[in-house]
Amino acid sequence: MSSLERFGDRDTRIGNPERTALTDLLRAAVDQGYIDLDEYEKRVDVLMAAKTVGDAEGVLADLPSYQKVLDAQEPEKLGTPDWVKWLWFGFSIPIGINLGVWLVLFFTIGAVYFWPAWVIVPLVVVATALTFAERKIMRPAEERKRRERLRRKRNQHYKNM
Repeated sequence: MSSLERFGDRDTRIGNPERTALTDLLRAAVDQGYIDLDEYEKRVDVLMAAKTVGDAEGVLADLPSYQKVLDAQEPEKLGTPDWVKWLWFGFSIPIGINLGVWLVLFFTIGAVYFWPAWVIVPLVVVATALTFAERKIMRPAEERKRRERLRRKRNQHYKNM
């Protein structure tokens, strides 16, 4: 997996401002002795012909300065939000109390109608629906926002170079 695949933007188109910033990275690589002038010219030709980030990556991927930019800005994975954890914890309290009362009745007076189902089923359905919404709707939307912020930050970094 290449460095840019982590961010899912290999198909993002690049324009002249991005090409100029990436050319500056190549120029810095010449100044630091990573590539010579002939290789610089070849890489710049490829970079100027590149239409997407994936096309441009081939001439940049082996440069330490490019890897530093990518590694420094790699987003951390989103975990389960605290509100989902608290939701399940909060719902477990009435479920546990009702099950406890039912078990006490079951073992003291014998077979008793399983009335805790009227508490358990609605709470589990609501908690499952909210958890599903968080994982399938809210989390991907947040990931897209984070990737967009990262892309803007990276483009700003290239412009400032």
